[in-house]
Amino acid sequence: MTHDNASESSSMTVEPACPPMRLAFIAVASLALGIVTNRMLNASANESFTGEVQVETMVVRAPVDGILQSWHVAEGETVDPDVLLCEIGGHNLARQIQIQEQEVARLEARLAALQAEVDVKVHEHVRELDGDIYQAELQTADLLQKKYYHELEAMAWRDTLESYEESQNLQLTENGVDGPAQSELTDRQINALLKEESATNAVEATEAQLRICNQRLDKLQQQKQTLHERVRLAVGVSEVELHLAQSRDTLNQLTQEQEQQVIRSTRIGTIANFRRRPGEYVQAGEVLADMFQLGESYVRANIPSSQSHQFSVDTTVKCQFPNGETRTGVVTNVAVATSPETSPTRTATGPTVPLRIEPTGALWPQMPVGGHVTIVR
Repeated sequence: MTHDNASESSSMTVEPACPPMRLAFIAVASLALGIVTNRMLNASANESFTGEVQVETMVVRAPVDGILQSWHVAEGETVDPDVLLCEIGGHNLARQIQIQEQEVARLEARLAALQAEVDVKVHEHVRELDGDIYQAELQTADLLQKKYYHELEAMAWRDTLESYEESQNLQLTENGVDGPAQSELTDRQINALLKEESATNAVEATEAQLRICNQRLDKLQQQKQTLHERVRLAVGVSEVELHLAQSRDTLNQLTQEQEQQVIRSTRIGTIANFRRRPGEYVQAGEVLADMFQLGESYVRANIPSSQSHQFSVDTTVKCQFPNGETRTGVVTNVAVATSPETSPTRTATGPTVPLRIEPTGALWPQMPVGGHVTIVR
């Protein structure tokens, strides 16, 4: 029995424990691995990128060629709409406009004098024409009266001749002679026939005279209607009117050019980056300055294309500003193509994808345009 117990005790001998140094090494290695893994996860989750503060920008362009006379605003000044920014000169338009205004005034005075002369001459000629028309109308009335008289005279002699014929036929019938009279015309019949023919000829002559009078009346009326225009042409009103219209067009063109030389703001903005100074020559369309819309700032970040899949529209990011403040932003646009190969935004790791990030939440601190901001996903 004692021998069996000894055998069991020898078979159940406990193995020696792990050395303390090994345990310490294992613990330290596990802790370091956990720290490295945690840092890698944090780095992957909070990877940062660099962006630049941008604003909506308008440019101030020269509308015409000329010399920049002066700036009426300073760089960094915020202006309202319709504020005078600068003036361009060099064509002496003020003197040209003054000379042209004098020419217009001279032509207007000349035109007024000619129109008064036209009125006087038209009045004189109208009076003469009215007199001629009145005389022609009187002559026409007299001829009409004569025509009616000769027509009545011809009718009377025609009736007289018929009565002579009836009397002669009646006398022959009483004498027992049947049928029309075959005797020669009596002196009275011949006289009546001649009188009738004379009256008929007088009617025809009077009608011819009436046609001439009516033609003269029509001509006089036509002359009266065109008198004003003919007098205007004779006096020279049309020529002066043409010169006046040309002078007014020239004056309007000079005035428009002068207005174009004055450049005004079209909206609220902050003036920056003067390209030209007073006294320098500028060309039409040349950019003279920038106008920033500082109230509409945003951040433009260029993300490596290999990581652009992490961003989409409405993605919220953190913006860390150089003064230590952190604000939130939201991605409002992701470019559909990478930056051009010649773009300075391309990195050594490859092409980049531009993002537009606009503020959300608290207001962003003020920063100069182009200042760097750290973007954290």
